[in-house]
Amino acid sequence: MKELRFFCSPIKTPLVELSPAEAHHMIRVCRLKVGDTIELFDGAGTLAEATIAELARRRVQLKVEKIRHTSPPSSNQIIIAASLAKSQRFDWLIGKCTELGVDRICPIIFERTVKLAQGKNITQRFEILALAAAKQSRRIFLPRIDPPALLSAALEMLKNDYPAGRILLGSLSERAQHLLESLPENGDVIAFIGPEGGLTEEEEYLLRAGGAAEVRLTDTTLRIETAAVAFTAILAVQRDSRFKTGTKT
Repeated sequence: MKELRFFCSPIKTPLVELSPAEAHHMIRVCRLKVGDTIELFDGAGTLAEATIAELARRRVQLKVEKIRHTSPPSSNQIIIAASLAKSQRFDWLIGKCTELGVDRICPIIFERTVKLAQGKNITQRFEILALAAAKQSRRIFLPRIDPPALLSAALEMLKNDYPAGRILLGSLSERAQHLLESLPENGDVIAFIGPEGGLTEEEEYLLRAGGAAEVRLTDTTLRIETAAVAFTAILAVQRDSRFKTGTKT
């Protein structure tokens, strides 16, 4: 059985202390005791083995035994730029895309996006959901979660951050190629997913002018979160299989 994993940043020897939230989870939910061994990760490539040295009501002190560092990936990033969705659907998107290995999620406010609460709190909520999914799936790198942004600002930001990245736009138009026929062989991929009400003509023009290639996932109309998971799954399988076969550059 694999050891339970908890988030801690920074991780350093010889002793570290968990945040109150992680301490509560360890004590009240997992029911661990002094002397038990667990894993720690910082979401940025550091993984450690640690032993519980001290437990209090909301305080946990750990003795760090071993530390291993993994360098973050510098290429072949998967970026999902998806319209915000109502209810709990975007929460589900965050969790599932994190499990699959997405590197960055950009919540986009399109003209026809259902208006939702914005601001610092919603970004923090998304980060908490991503952390929970990362712990469950045992990935060591947390995805970057951006604050919600308008399409024009998000597109400019992503083009600056990934100047050589391939931009894809989920579409059911006749000119859209199937994704499997147009997958880039290498490099960063930014996948834009519009609202279920569709893009305006101005938004379509903006994305095409920005270099977006229209691709289709299926011949059916997908919900935002379904399309995001499909994009992430296909791109992650391609990336990971390429890495394992030694063709990654």
